[in-house]
Amino acid sequence: MPAPLALLLLLQAPSPRPGIVVAVAPARVWIEQDPSLPNAPQYLNFDLIITNSAAGPRTLSAIRLTATDRSGVSAWQRYCDGSGLSPCIATVPGREIAAGKSGIIYNPFHTLPGDLALGALTYELLYADSSGTVIDTVRTTVNPERPRDLPPLLLPLTGRILVFDGHDALSHHRRWDLSHPVIRAVGFTGNSGRYAYDLSIVDSAGKMFRGEGKENADWYSWERPVRAPAAGNVVAFANDEPDWAVGRTSLPDSVIFARPIALYGNYVVIDHGHGVFSMVAHLRQGSVPLHVGDRVVAGQVIGKVGYSGSVFTIHTHYQLQDGPRYSAEGLPSYFTGVKRVGTTAAAGRTAIRIDSGDLIESR
Repeated sequence: MPAPLALLLLLQAPSPRPGIVVAVAPARVWIEQDPSLPNAPQYLNFDLIITNSAAGPRTLSAIRLTATDRSGVSAWQRYCDGSGLSPCIATVPGREIAAGKSGIIYNPFHTLPGDLALGALTYELLYADSSGTVIDTVRTTVNPERPRDLPPLLLPLTGRILVFDGHDALSHHRRWDLSHPVIRAVGFTGNSGRYAYDLSIVDSAGKMFRGEGKENADWYSWERPVRAPAAGNVVAFANDEPDWAVGRTSLPDSVIFARPIALYGNYVVIDHGHGVFSMVAHLRQGSVPLHVGDRVVAGQVIGKVGYSGSVFTIHTHYQLQDGPRYSAEGLPSYFTGVKRVGTTAAAGRTAIRIDSGDLIESR
């Protein structure tokens, strides 16, 4: 086609109609499933980033999901809309998007049957204008995968452990708003803590501290050894961040903007190979006996539990991620040598999935 004619056709082509655009974050969606349980539920941990390029506000009025099996046959459907006295759609936060703004919808259909051979997931979102009239119906398709090359992991702590906060649909690790301007301004392009855990040592009653817990030393986790979850090479660490006293946990905004990594306090990042990295954070100042380039083995002590960085309880933060920096994306993780409190199974080689609220024995 002659260049002038091609240019003329391009200029005459209709522009995309302003409206709602949906993007999936992260781009690769992982299926998380407990390997120790037959037909355990399948968990999908991802977000829908919504951008409104229309001239007026738009409000989400319904979400519909159709899941196909691996042969492409429709096998599962879910709806969240305005029907009923107390409608499902009212439970979804961030439904209204102002003109020219972006927002986030955390996937409300995050748990699927364990025996469903997942193929594609097609989400249909209906957005209405200020009069309540549906203006935009947008669709996006997700193709979830099962991660490969994940190393068998030890829990960073031993003893009776409470997963104080994990990565379930209500956890603060999970609800990391990648559309928020501050999050973007400090350089978070992914949610490296998407599958993270806050781990606390507890007593037989499940309590994290002695008495009222007013002193750091009252907490059972304080200064306990922290170990490498798997073998690998140290690629980053911090060892000089101060520990707070209980009740003082805020980092100044100026520090966060200048050094976002300061959120983690003292930390160690270990490269396990195959694009898989561990980050262990909130360690005790001066307790990290390592340097970049050091080789560690599974179970090796890499520091002590501290109270550094952005923290609200004395605990160890752990996450598996696909890169060495805080801007990486999270990966699912499974642990050996642990068992859930109240079960008869012994802690062994079979890996299990843990999450918020779990009480586990780690050896």
